[in-house]
Amino acid sequence: MDTTSLGLIECGSLARGSLVCDAMLKTAHVHLLMASPVTPGKLLIGINGAIAEVEAAMEKGLQVCDEQLVDALFLPRVHAELARAFHSSLPAGGVAAMGVVETASVSSALRAADASLKAAQVRLLSLRLGAGIGGKAVYHLSGEVADVEAAVEAGVGAIRISSLLVQTAILPRPHPDFAAYLDGGAGQETPPRGVVALEEED
Repeated sequence: MDTTSLGLIECGSLARGSLVCDAMLKTAHVHLLMASPVTPGKLLIGINGAIAEVEAAMEKGLQVCDEQLVDALFLPRVHAELARAFHSSLPAGGVAAMGVVETASVSSALRAADASLKAAQVRLLSLRLGAGIGGKAVYHLSGEVADVEAAVEAGVGAIRISSLLVQTAILPRPHPDFAAYLDGGAGQETPPRGVVALEEED
């Protein structure tokens, strides 16, 4: 089954979000990745599945969410490394330079991370979505300095509303202790909090 498509809705009401999640799952054959409450009282609903199924579920979810919509995301062909972050820990591989992108919404971070990974030879070090950081999101990348710079630039360019970008940083030579903390270590939060790891169907 094609599970390379990703959809996410950030609903400003936990009660409405429950209706949104239920409606999405009843509308199409999709997998629930997350239904996670985050500050300040939002519900993050993430799904994956075949492109047409996710698209149909997202359309229904947006209708039900209506005026409570904070942000939404539909990635028809998500980068494999970003998809893997929802299911398992990211592998260690050494850190040359590090890039950091911080956003005000989870949807904008996922959109930016997908663009970053597709733009340059970089690796996803960590992905933190909403919980415990005030509803914001942040991801860390690793690669050579030029690749990290290009990836961060691409990620920023993919954020459609400039106010959703909080800040970026590039660390040309991060301290080994900090790099090790993120690189396959305790600094990861993968799968992201609220995510249920799923097995592939035959």
